[in-house]
Amino acid sequence: MVSTLRLEFFLFFIFLPSAMFFINSTKIVFMVLYTLSFITFYILRRDKEFKYSVLKKKIDWKFILVFFFLSLFAGYFYVSIITPELLFDFPKNNFSVWLLVMLGYPFLSVVPQEFIYRVFFFHRYKNWFNSNISILTVTNLFVFSYAHIVFSNYHAIFITALISPIFSYAYIKKSFFTCVIIHSIGGQIIFTLGLGKFFY
Repeated sequence: MVSTLRLEFFLFFIFLPSAMFFINSTKIVFMVLYTLSFITFYILRRDKEFKYSVLKKKIDWKFILVFFFLSLFAGYFYVSIITPELLFDFPKNNFSVWLLVMLGYPFLSVVPQEFIYRVFFFHRYKNWFNSNISILTVTNLFVFSYAHIVFSNYHAIFITALISPIFSYAYIKKSFFTCVIIHSIGGQIIFTLGLGKFFY
């Protein structure tokens, strides 16, 4: 079982992102994302130890509100210092597409990502890491940020590495939907402030 998990871990979290990096196609990236989300869902569905009640915990709106303001401030500061020419570039120059991204991003991107990288990851490999949440969280940080090499820029990897532990904390300590919402908000802020070009 351990060797099977190692192979699975390598294929899902190392090989696939590496392959997508060399293929360099956003369409294929999303095809792989959806395929992997279905595969991980199927694996968990066959896992008798997995309880879907983990997905039904209450949403922590106070945590979400704090995250929103901190992310908005940090994101604005980041863009203003690093790439000020991009500030609000997306909504100003292509409002209709920006609006579609705001509406579709949570469902088309965030939900499958969070199912793979939080729900599946923390359940599937908890015994492999002796249920050590700290090690799981750090490992999750590496694989989640590594997945963003598909966008071929350091901004995506750096920002993801910073935010990943917060997503993990939200999932473990709060709820799956709390995690989905803050991930959605984080992405929407990124696209709105002008950093979206680094994430597609």
